[in-house]
Amino acid sequence: MPEEISDGLLKAYMPSFCEAVDLVVSPSAGMEKILRGLDVKSPIEVVPNGVELEHYRKIEPLARADFGFGADDMLFIYVGRLGPEKNLNFLLRAFNGVAQAFDHVRLLILGDGPARADIEALASDFGLAGRVRFEGMIPYERLPAYLSMCDAFVTASVTEVHPLSVIEGMASGLPVLGIRSPGVGDTVEDGVTGFLTDEDTAAFAVKMTRLVTEPGLRKKMGAAARQASSHYAIERTTQIMLKIYERLCYESRPRQRGLRFRVRTFIEQFHP
Repeated sequence: MPEEISDGLLKAYMPSFCEAVDLVVSPSAGMEKILRGLDVKSPIEVVPNGVELEHYRKIEPLARADFGFGADDMLFIYVGRLGPEKNLNFLLRAFNGVAQAFDHVRLLILGDGPARADIEALASDFGLAGRVRFEGMIPYERLPAYLSMCDAFVTASVTEVHPLSVIEGMASGLPVLGIRSPGVGDTVEDGVTGFLTDEDTAAFAVKMTRLVTEPGLRKKMGAAARQASSHYAIERTTQIMLKIYERLCYESRPRQRGLRFRVRTFIEQFHP
């Protein structure tokens, strides 16, 4: 659907829909900005989706040799759907530039989708068949071990609302390289937990090169990323959501009417 049409439909639909609820919860500040741009004037609170971080802490990494990677290889990883909206052609073009300069860089791609055949063909055209490995779909419980095997997380997507895969990479102690955009730009702190660039292949390749050539900085960013991921711990986000629900329930009580509600409220006083 053309962007002009979709924007018009959203602007016609979203404001009235959001006015019908007590509160809109957005998973990121970038998404809140998008909603405001669609003329949503309802109250909005930003509460990120939670991640079960314990799955990504102290995980034994997979053996690189089982995948044809060497111990000294610089291993980037992408995790997600292989669709046109993920901008993987851009990622491969940037990686190709870096691969021309450094023999030991590798890219592991986890996931599947409608664009996989095209992306594999592009990797082959670039002569990257031995440098890029497409692993396909994997069981979710094995993801932490895959991430732990790698050195940095990369994504070129500019369509994220709240990038859980990026947070999972951070929780595994990986610095993240991404493009400044809603979602990714809200999650990655440029120069601290990773790098953010404009959607420019050369700029992206330069930051990727820094991750290759500055192992000390890479490890420092990885440690900062792991610490920052605590902000998205599911225990924390769940408590925030519970408090929001409790507040909304309390605030709505004066508006409630009817015998059924009063009876339920009376009974609830005697049950924890």
